[in-house]
Amino acid sequence: MTFTRAVIFETLRLATVVNGLMRKTTQDVEMNGHVIPKGWRIYVHTREINYDPFMYPDPTTFNPWRWLEKNTESHPHFMMFGGGGRMCPGKEVGTVEIATFLHYFVTRYRWEEEGRNAILRFPRVVAPNGLHIRVQDY
Repeated sequence: MTFTRAVIFETLRLATVVNGLMRKTTQDVEMNGHVIPKGWRIYVHTREINYDPFMYPDPTTFNPWRWLEKNTESHPHFMMFGGGGRMCPGKEVGTVEIATFLHYFVTRYRWEEEGRNAILRFPRVVAPNGLHIRVQDY
């Protein structure tokens, strides 16, 4: 289910669930010639990282194949489930639950959009009026 995992990660990248992470510096940190003093609180805006064209070429395009090309999941900028010592302990369980749902949904049902569905991409992916679909058994 490698491709399913790639689809899940790409969906999470585009529709970031957690917009950011709050951290506190444990020592002075220098970034681009600026010093962030020890004890300051930093808000890492993960959506901006997920849409950075340097890390994800053509960032607004849904491209799950980008996750198959290299193991970007192990890079420090992959923060869909937190990072470092604060990695979500339910990461794998959540991924398996989503994969199981997708497997049954794709193999046992068909669906089509219904009504006027509008999707906005800024400041995050959202369907302001909901995403209405009609689901039927195969």
